[in-house]
Amino acid sequence: MGASGAGKSTLMNVLAHRNIADMQVSGTVMVNERKVGLDINTISAYVQQEDLFIGKLTVREHLVFQALLRLDKDLSLQERLYRVDQIIGEVGLRRCADTMIGIPGRMRGISGGEKKRLSFASEVLTDPAILFADEPTSGLDAFMAQTVITTLQKMAAQGRTVVCTIHQPSSEVFAMFDSLLLLAEGRVAFHGPTFQAITAFSDLGYSCPPNFNPADYFVHTLAIVPGDEERCRARIKEICDEFEEKKSSKKSRSVTPSTEDSFREDPDVIRSSP
Repeated sequence: MGASGAGKSTLMNVLAHRNIADMQVSGTVMVNERKVGLDINTISAYVQQEDLFIGKLTVREHLVFQALLRLDKDLSLQERLYRVDQIIGEVGLRRCADTMIGIPGRMRGISGGEKKRLSFASEVLTDPAILFADEPTSGLDAFMAQTVITTLQKMAAQGRTVVCTIHQPSSEVFAMFDSLLLLAEGRVAFHGPTFQAITAFSDLGYSCPPNFNPADYFVHTLAIVPGDEERCRARIKEICDEFEEKKSSKKSRSVTPSTEDSFREDPDVIRSSP
């Protein structure tokens, strides 16, 4: 999470190894302490911000089409149809399963929240271990946004790792996330359990006012205000420097030999470990 231009989408693309051909990237992306590059695409799925569907198909027809194209060629038609039905129930689309998706302004169809859940369903069909979602609540009202994030929560509870950029979440939606990464000017301002963020900012003298949405407060605190750029950048530098100092003072964790052996012996361990 962060203000516009903080680097959210750039970081997401680097992690997912997408759209980075024209970028200079340094550093290492690791999953479960193992270095990954293009291999990330074999264990992950990416839900784009914009939904692209054939509006005259029903929800079920769209997913069957996806299943025929993308699932393992050794699966029978019956197994593919079973997987589609399973996913429809998993993401809460059973009520609209036989409803046309629709075309905005031309043909009435499913709601915006249902379309977003259909995007998740299209990607989860292949059972990825990691799901990247770019601003999954954009354009949705507070209730539908909460419904979409609840769907992501259920996916995470099933053993998947869900990583998403989030834009202007309500306080209820903000509290649903387990871990928070706050970005400002391409730097990390905070990374850790979501409930610890308020305390971390308070310790620096930036206390979130009572009855104020913490998400809004963090974004405003880390934003560059036109006409006040110098003071804003000084504040961001102070917050980010303090986080880096605290991080460097902590002892780095090392992978135990038994854990390393488990990676070599069972490559599928990546599926069940966040």
